[in-house]
Amino acid sequence: MRYPMSVEMVNEYGTHSVRVAIAEHEAMLDAAEVDGLIEELGKIRAHMQPAVATQPSRTHQYLLEIDPCWYIERNPLFDGIVLFLRHTGFGWTGFAIPTESLGRMKEAIASSEPDMAMSVHAHALPN
Repeated sequence: MRYPMSVEMVNEYGTHSVRVAIAEHEAMLDAAEVDGLIEELGKIRAHMQPAVATQPSRTHQYLLEIDPCWYIERNPLFDGIVLFLRHTGFGWTGFAIPTESLGRMKEAIASSEPDMAMSVHAHALPN
């Protein structure tokens, strides 16, 4: 039997919390606990079937972060860059992009914005 679940933000004595309720059980989570839950759910989801689609859906309305903070660094153990993007709801997420894929990404960006000069340096580039 499936129980209805509700998730809502509440203001518990001046600080925001999230109340998660399933059937007669509920939990109150602060910001750090929500961050931890999101991270753990992401790890679990990565191993679930069906897998996350390899292409974005044309009909889904995705959460968009306008002009996100980003950070790029080289890792001596990886041939490419590590790109971190910050989403205000999901936090920082890192992507290890191999040199070959980085080249294709640069070409795709250049073709969508012909006037944009793009270069990636060997040191960190914060946005």
